[in-house]
Amino acid sequence: MSEQKWKRLLKLSIEKFGSLSESLGLVESFKPKMKKAGIPYTGEEYASMLILASTFIPLVVAFFVSLVLVVLGASLLDAFLYFFIIALVLGVVIFVIGYLYPDVSISEKKKNIMNNLPFATIYMATLSSSGMSPDRIFEILSHFREFGEISLEASKITRDIEMLGMDVVTALERAADRTPSSQFRELLWGIRSTMTTGGNLSRYLIEKSRSYMADYRRFLDKFVDQMSLLMEVYITAVIVGSIFFIIMGTILGLMGGGEPILLVKMIVYIGIPVMSIMFMILIAGLSPE
Repeated sequence: MSEQKWKRLLKLSIEKFGSLSESLGLVESFKPKMKKAGIPYTGEEYASMLILASTFIPLVVAFFVSLVLVVLGASLLDAFLYFFIIALVLGVVIFVIGYLYPDVSISEKKKNIMNNLPFATIYMATLSSSGMSPDRIFEILSHFREFGEISLEASKITRDIEMLGMDVVTALERAADRTPSSQFRELLWGIRSTMTTGGNLSRYLIEKSRSYMADYRRFLDKFVDQMSLLMEVYITAVIVGSIFFIIMGTILGLMGGGEPILLVKMIVYIGIPVMSIMFMILIAGLSPE
């Protein structure tokens, strides 16, 4: 879709659903999250597009699915029933995903910044110790993509200074306002305060890098303890528990004259994979990467 068509679609969504999104409180809910999530839309634009997508896309998909069912020989009543169910379920799924997306994006950004902040701060302290100015430090930092979101924020600071003509203090204030990480916000405000008061920036960055590294070590120690606990729970609940229920199901099935193979298949093909996936998601959420 071209940029012009996208702008027309965006304008149409605001005209049709802007007042509805406002009355539902979606605009106020999304407004403070757009900057922090890195979404280039206002709260009203995002909320209106979300309502449009969760209304229009399910109707189109449900219509074509119902049409295919009619062609394949389904009755009109069955096709209408499928149309209603698909439109309702798909609409709810799209709306929930769109509603949660800014929060998920903010959480991922915060996690990425937390993981890279100790090392980025050490690098910034090294550059500052060599006599580089803050704007030059952020310019160099923006070229090191190994620092993830911090490099992206540094590139935005450099853009504000070089392309928009802002001074370093204003660019740092804008960056602190849009970052989702409280630690990075604290660092930016500290750099700003050190610059405006004539303090020693190198010493400040060295002290902050030591503090962030200590916090990161504590986080890793906590993660190792959590992994040990989760491993014990997984072995007990999933592996031992599955073996126990398979044996008990087999014994009870044989004693009752029934067929235990169905219970065994449900545990092996459904129970164990579902619980394993749940543990994988939990570990992925707790892990530093």
